[in-house]
Amino acid sequence: RVFNWFDPVWETPLDLQLNPDVSRRTTGIMEKCTFCVQRIKSAKQDAASEGRELKDGDVSPACVQSCPSGALVFGDLSDPASRVSRLGRSQRGHKLLEELGTQPRVTYLKGEEWHGDGEENA
Repeated sequence: RVFNWFDPVWETPLDLQLNPDVSRRTTGIMEKCTFCVQRIKSAKQDAASEGRELKDGDVSPACVQSCPSGALVFGDLSDPASRVSRLGRSQRGHKLLEELGTQPRVTYLKGEEWHGDGEENA
Protein backbone atom coordinates (compact mmCIF):
# COMPACT_ATOMS: atom_id res chain seq x y z
CA ARG A 1 0.00 0.00 0.00
CA VAL A 2 1.04 3.56 -0.64
CA PHE A 3 -0.62 6.88 -0.08
CA ASN A 4 -2.49 7.51 -3.28
CA TRP A 5 -1.66 11.14 -3.94
CA PHE A 6 -0.60 9.93 -7.38
CA ASP A 7 -0.83 6.74 -9.37
CA PRO A 8 2.36 4.84 -8.57
CA VAL A 9 4.27 3.11 -11.31
CA TRP A 10 6.18 0.01 -10.32
CA GLU A 11 9.21 -0.96 -12.38
CA THR A 12 9.81 -4.66 -13.05
CA PRO A 13 10.45 -6.70 -10.84
CA LEU A 14 9.05 -4.39 -8.13
CA ASP A 15 5.55 -4.87 -9.55
CA LEU A 16 5.72 -8.44 -8.17
CA GLN A 17 5.69 -7.09 -4.59
CA LEU A 18 2.06 -5.98 -4.89
CA ASN A 19 -0.39 -8.22 -3.04
CA PRO A 20 -2.88 -9.66 -5.55
CA ASP A 21 -5.38 -10.23 -2.72
CA VAL A 22 -5.67 -6.48 -2.08
CA SER A 23 -7.44 -4.37 -4.66
CA ARG A 24 -5.78 -1.15 -5.80
CA ARG A 25 -7.70 2.02 -5.05
CA THR A 26 -7.96 4.95 -7.42
CA THR A 27 -6.51 8.33 -6.55
CA GLY A 28 -8.35 10.16 -3.78
CA ILE A 29 -10.17 7.15 -2.31
CA MET A 30 -9.86 6.68 1.44
CA GLU A 31 -10.90 3.49 3.18
CA LYS A 32 -10.91 2.14 6.67
CA CYS A 33 -8.93 -0.87 7.76
CA THR A 34 -10.45 -4.23 6.82
CA PHE A 35 -8.19 -6.08 9.28
CA CYS A 36 -6.80 -7.89 6.22
CA VAL A 37 -10.10 -9.55 5.33
CA GLN A 38 -8.29 -11.70 2.77
CA ARG A 39 -6.24 -13.26 5.58
CA ILE A 40 -9.37 -13.85 7.66
CA LYS A 41 -11.10 -15.59 4.74
CA SER A 42 -8.03 -17.70 4.01
CA ALA A 43 -7.73 -18.80 7.66
CA LYS A 44 -11.44 -19.70 7.74
CA GLN A 45 -11.04 -21.78 4.58
CA ASP A 46 -7.99 -23.53 6.00
CA ALA A 47 -9.80 -24.36 9.24
CA ALA A 48 -12.87 -25.60 7.32
CA SER A 49 -10.73 -27.84 5.10
CA GLU A 50 -9.17 -29.30 8.25
CA GLY A 51 -12.65 -29.82 9.75
CA ARG A 52 -12.16 -27.52 12.73
CA GLU A 53 -13.18 -24.13 14.06
CA LEU A 54 -10.86 -21.13 13.95
CA LYS A 55 -8.65 -20.95 17.03
CA ASP A 56 -7.41 -17.85 18.81
CA GLY A 57 -4.24 -16.82 17.01
CA ASP A 58 -5.08 -18.44 13.64
CA VAL A 59 -5.54 -15.04 11.99
CA SER A 60 -2.93 -12.32 12.04
CA PRO A 61 -3.37 -9.10 10.01
CA ALA A 62 -0.24 -7.66 8.44
CA CYS A 63 0.06 -4.89 11.04
CA VAL A 64 -0.02 -7.40 13.92
CA GLN A 65 2.37 -9.77 12.18
CA SER A 66 4.90 -7.02 11.51
CA CYS A 67 4.76 -5.37 14.97
CA PRO A 68 7.99 -6.43 16.69
CA SER A 69 6.94 -5.24 20.15
CA GLY A 70 3.66 -7.17 20.23
CA ALA A 71 1.76 -3.93 20.88
CA LEU A 72 -1.03 -4.98 18.49
CA VAL A 73 -3.35 -7.89 19.24
CA PHE A 74 -6.03 -9.36 16.98
CA GLY A 75 -8.72 -11.89 17.71
CA ASP A 76 -12.38 -12.72 18.18
CA LEU A 77 -14.12 -10.25 20.50
CA SER A 78 -17.15 -12.53 20.74
CA ASP A 79 -15.01 -15.28 22.30
CA PRO A 80 -14.70 -14.34 26.00
CA ALA A 81 -11.64 -16.60 26.36
CA SER A 82 -9.63 -14.99 23.54
CA ARG A 83 -6.64 -12.84 24.43
CA VAL A 84 -8.04 -9.79 22.64
CA SER A 85 -11.37 -10.12 24.46
CA ARG A 86 -9.68 -10.38 27.86
CA LEU A 87 -7.51 -7.33 27.15
CA GLY A 88 -10.53 -5.36 25.93
CA ARG A 89 -12.43 -6.05 29.15
CA SER A 90 -9.54 -4.91 31.34
CA GLN A 91 -9.75 -1.63 33.22
CA ARG A 92 -7.13 -0.28 30.84
CA GLY A 93 -9.43 -0.74 27.82
CA HIS A 94 -10.81 2.37 26.12
CA LYS A 95 -12.85 2.67 22.90
CA LEU A 96 -13.06 5.92 20.97
CA LEU A 97 -16.53 7.46 20.60
CA GLU A 98 -18.21 4.43 22.15
CA GLU A 99 -20.62 6.72 23.98
CA LEU A 100 -22.02 7.80 20.59
CA GLY A 101 -23.13 4.25 19.79
CA THR A 102 -20.55 3.77 17.03
CA GLN A 103 -19.75 0.22 18.21
CA PRO A 104 -15.97 0.52 17.65
CA ARG A 105 -14.04 -2.69 17.04
CA VAL A 106 -10.68 -1.28 18.16
CA THR A 107 -9.81 -1.05 21.86
CA TYR A 108 -6.91 1.07 23.04
CA LEU A 109 -5.16 0.16 26.27
CA LYS A 110 -4.16 2.96 28.61
CA GLY A 111 -0.59 2.85 29.85
CA GLU A 112 0.09 1.33 33.23
CA GLU A 113 1.53 3.50 35.95
CA TRP A 114 5.01 2.55 36.99
CA HIS A 115 5.63 2.32 40.71
CA GLY A 116 9.36 2.33 41.28
CA ASP A 117 11.19 1.45 44.46
CA GLY A 118 10.94 5.05 45.70
CA GLU A 119 14.44 6.05 44.71
CA GLU A 120 15.01 8.77 42.15
CA ASN A 121 16.84 7.70 39.02
CA ALA A 122 19.80 9.87 38.09
